[in-house]
Amino acid sequence: MRRLAFVSVAAAVVALFVYMLTREQTLASPLVGRSAPEFSIPLYAADSTVSLEGLAGRPVVVNFWASWCLSCRDEARVLEAGWQRHGSDVAFVGVAVDDEAAAAQEFIRRYGKTYLLGPDRDGSVALDYGLYGVPETFFIGAEGRILSKHVGPLTAADLERRVAEARAGAVTGESGDRSAVERIRRSEVERAP
Repeated sequence: MRRLAFVSVAAAVVALFVYMLTREQTLASPLVGRSAPEFSIPLYAADSTVSLEGLAGRPVVVNFWASWCLSCRDEARVLEAGWQRHGSDVAFVGVAVDDEAAAAQEFIRRYGKTYLLGPDRDGSVALDYGLYGVPETFFIGAEGRILSKHVGPLTAADLERRVAEARAGAVTGESGDRSAVERIRRSEVERAP
């Protein structure tokens, strides 16, 4: 009888876990369409800071990344190329999450990143944006409203489309690679103590 009860409870726990992993296919953000949370982070490349308020008046691409994130490597050159192409009209900010300074700076050097990059030292920026994992990218309009969120690594086509939408001020919601959502979930489970 005890064995049957144990097996039943274990099966229920496994079923609940599987349900939780499969029920949400995107990571919707309640922030889309609302004012972007203000932030200020120190920059790796200079003895200064960057704030969302200081970038007001032009679209902003805010990318959350980490040096230990494999998918972040995939999109590193895409973001740098986007910055090189659109940097006069669109601000690019890279926020390093849960990363060591030396590792983050080596990542920046290795991938030739030159846009505004700094750490989220206390995790407050990630918390304010409801970050689920990395990479995640938010596209903010010139008026300071979050227009869209992309989960997973950006492709060049994704970035170009989202930048055009941000320039137009179009609220377009969430997008991304559904498999990236599952990879983020698995990495969170693996990283849990």
